[in-house]
Amino acid sequence: MTAAAFDPQAGYVVTASTAFISFNDQTFATFYQPILGPVAFSFFYALKARLLPNPTIANRTLQSDLLAQVNAGGQQVLEALHRLEAVGLVQTYFQHDEIGDVYVYELQPTLTPEKFLADNLLSILLLEEVGEDAFDRLIKQSRQYKLASSNTSLTNVSHNFFEEFHINSQSITETPQAILTARKQSPVEKQPQLTAGMSDDFDWSTLIHLLANQPIVSADLENNRDLILLEHQLYGIDAPTMKTLVLRSIDLQTNHFNPKKFKQIVASAYNIVYSSTTKVAEKEAPVTNKNSKLTSKDQELLATAKDYSPVEFLQVLKGQTGGYVTSGERHILTGLVAQEKLTQDAINILTWYVISDRGNSTLTANFVDAIANNWLQHGVINGEQAIVQLKTFNKQSQEKKTKTPKKNKWRKAIKEPMPEWSKKDTSELMKKASSQEIAKLRERIANRKKK
Repeated sequence: MTAAAFDPQAGYVVTASTAFISFNDQTFATFYQPILGPVAFSFFYALKARLLPNPTIANRTLQSDLLAQVNAGGQQVLEALHRLEAVGLVQTYFQHDEIGDVYVYELQPTLTPEKFLADNLLSILLLEEVGEDAFDRLIKQSRQYKLASSNTSLTNVSHNFFEEFHINSQSITETPQAILTARKQSPVEKQPQLTAGMSDDFDWSTLIHLLANQPIVSADLENNRDLILLEHQLYGIDAPTMKTLVLRSIDLQTNHFNPKKFKQIVASAYNIVYSSTTKVAEKEAPVTNKNSKLTSKDQELLATAKDYSPVEFLQVLKGQTGGYVTSGERHILTGLVAQEKLTQDAINILTWYVISDRGNSTLTANFVDAIANNWLQHGVINGEQAIVQLKTFNKQSQEKKTKTPKKNKWRKAIKEPMPEWSKKDTSELMKKASSQEIAKLRERIANRKKK
């Protein structure tokens, strides 16, 4: 709110984000209500009841009717609104025009119970409000339909998007105009859930803490959490560095996080050009067990693959030949990371095989997908397994070449009868013709001309 008090004479309009369709009343009542209190709980539903299709600023109504609906004073409603904003359920916008002051309240969806519990601030606040026993009951209630995994050894065999659907590669690199137009019609760019379920080692709570007092809409961080984690996986960005990159991606006029600008800033910041003297496999190999199938050189490569993020690893390889990472290659690596099928070191080994071992100048989607699918079909998911698989493949290829019988390059000699003149002696061939023989030859030529 820009005003110090809740103004009954100001106008207001209620809108909702496109993600509001996932709002869950039960989650709101069980997880949010205890920390919001009765007034904020009622005020949210009062706003929700005033949602209209295709709202415009002209649809404004005086805020006095909200006070009557909630049956509370202006200060109580103001505090309730602040609580809703703090937990990310309402985004408030303000403008003054020829009609007067007007506020736009944009409703946001609830987090899923698991995401709510994963948020340190919200989960701790809920625990303090309801106590440990009630907190445990809420957890059990939210997980009541989840299969107990303690006594199972299930393996996820679900097919990913690219295994079932084919999209024109040109449409991926050059977004169709119809999609661009649809995105422009929305005031806030929404990111697809590319990395849902991705396991990561990023300290999300530290990032939230570092950005706590910064001019950024807190709900934007959660809405773009998957994007931030994906960039962390691709480039190996830590929390303090991520804070700097996020702050550089904020719209200074609205304090909203700009996902598109964020991706551009990260790509620019990590577009490192490595010299040709940079060595990839130069880390000291760790001590491994005696049963390992890897040589000391293989171990050095594996250690380096574990130390670099996928894009940085590719940048190092490209730097050795004076090349650079293309946007298409970034897209390929993004797809591999987002699918969460191969570990980071396995992705780097795949990159090394294509660029260094095979000598290709760039990563190509079809070739990379073929290798990745082959590895997964053989149970290869980490870097060590990837190296063993490559050694096995090379050995089998060499054996096939050895066993393949060589074709006889020499053709069977063909004997043809020699002409009679070739059997004559050289002295006989070089003997001069007599005058009679010359006369006969001239006569024969003359007869031919007459014909």
